[in-house]
Amino acid sequence: MSITLPIALHDPQWLFTLFQQLDLGDRFFWSRSVDARALVGVGQAAAIETTGPERVSSAATAWRELRRDAIIEKISTDLPAYTSGPVLLGGFTFDTLTPRTDLWQNFPDGLLILPYLLFHSDEDKAGLTINALVDATDAYEQRANAVIETLQRLSHALQSTSAPSTEKPAPTNEEFITHNLLPAEQWKNQVAQAVEKIRAGEFEKVVLARAVQVEQANPFDVDATLQRLSQSYPGAYVFAIQRGSRYFMGATPERLVCSEDGQIQTMALAGSAPRGTTAEEDEHLGNELLHSEKNQGEHQFVVTTIRDALSTLCSRVWVADAPHLLKLKNIQHLETPIMGDLLPGHSILEAIEDLHPTPAVGGYPRLPALAAIGADEHLDRGWYAGPVGWIGTGGNGEFAVALRSGLVEGRQATLFAGCGIVADSNPESEYQESCLKLQVMLRGLGGEK
Repeated sequence: MSITLPIALHDPQWLFTLFQQLDLGDRFFWSRSVDARALVGVGQAAAIETTGPERVSSAATAWRELRRDAIIEKISTDLPAYTSGPVLLGGFTFDTLTPRTDLWQNFPDGLLILPYLLFHSDEDKAGLTINALVDATDAYEQRANAVIETLQRLSHALQSTSAPSTEKPAPTNEEFITHNLLPAEQWKNQVAQAVEKIRAGEFEKVVLARAVQVEQANPFDVDATLQRLSQSYPGAYVFAIQRGSRYFMGATPERLVCSEDGQIQTMALAGSAPRGTTAEEDEHLGNELLHSEKNQGEHQFVVTTIRDALSTLCSRVWVADAPHLLKLKNIQHLETPIMGDLLPGHSILEAIEDLHPTPAVGGYPRLPALAAIGADEHLDRGWYAGPVGWIGTGGNGEFAVALRSGLVEGRQATLFAGCGIVADSNPESEYQESCLKLQVMLRGLGGEK
């Protein structure tokens, strides 16, 4: 059963902190500040957990079964239309070919969780959804009393806790100790070897990722990290998924796919350049990116793959005439919007099955590139570069590619970054680009001004 009632608008980060006080279980966060939409959940009413190569399609089947039996009530019509009702949040591994390590313990191949409580908001409305699995043998009065007690505790917490400051949390004064999981020179050698394989015709592009571990004397402040990421990257999808003592979190610029009222929206995002220190330098770097043969070729791989994938799910597909610049705080990318009309009977999960991994995070052609990643990368990507997001029972949903992200536990964080390698890639330049991408999470953790 799922009941949604109106609630006053609140700062999503504040709700995320308050939900920890309720001691109801793991927390979840999803927001993109420029959209003024947010989802903040706590606890678990139900979970869909899948394994193996069919992790996404198996989740789609389980999602259909769950919504088929759902009893959904809305106390008011004055609610966010896009996210009202039961919403599942979670994600999927990048692939199931790479051997798993303890690093990603408790993060299965596929996981969609129906939170016990879910706050959802848009520009001018907010709602609170209470979810519970019930059957004929349940003591309904006891269950109802437990829900009422939880709502009373939440109301008390909202009234007794001061609203958070709108100022960005200051950088920590603690010293970070960082080290590469793979030595820098060894990673650069991987890039050089990949270039040789590309020139030999084995594939046209491969994305190689690397990871760094960061430690400090005291535990990282997850709540402050979310606030820094949201304020520094308002155009990014800021997310956090808790599994026990671990949080997978980040601020990714790349939407994988969005479904709203039967229309699929996605984008091709590939090709990168740094931001300039002056307006003139920034414009110059942007123009170089727009006219870079290497970056334009890499970008076109992604556009073609996404268009072909959507053509099997949609009656019509639209692709923008040319890429434009997506400018983030410390990096800029080539971006091309793509849309399609979803055919009846299909959902956003089927789109994920067809789209992921795009050439932007895997390579092109897909299978030989993924084989090269599995053989040469020597990294357990886990959920890094995989789909993370949410899906509602009505079919609306949104998933992003989990880039600019890290796995945070206590005093330690493991941060990830990847680069698209093509025939004219330079190992040193690719390494510097990966360092630039790592700055997002390093700043988020409070390590730099």
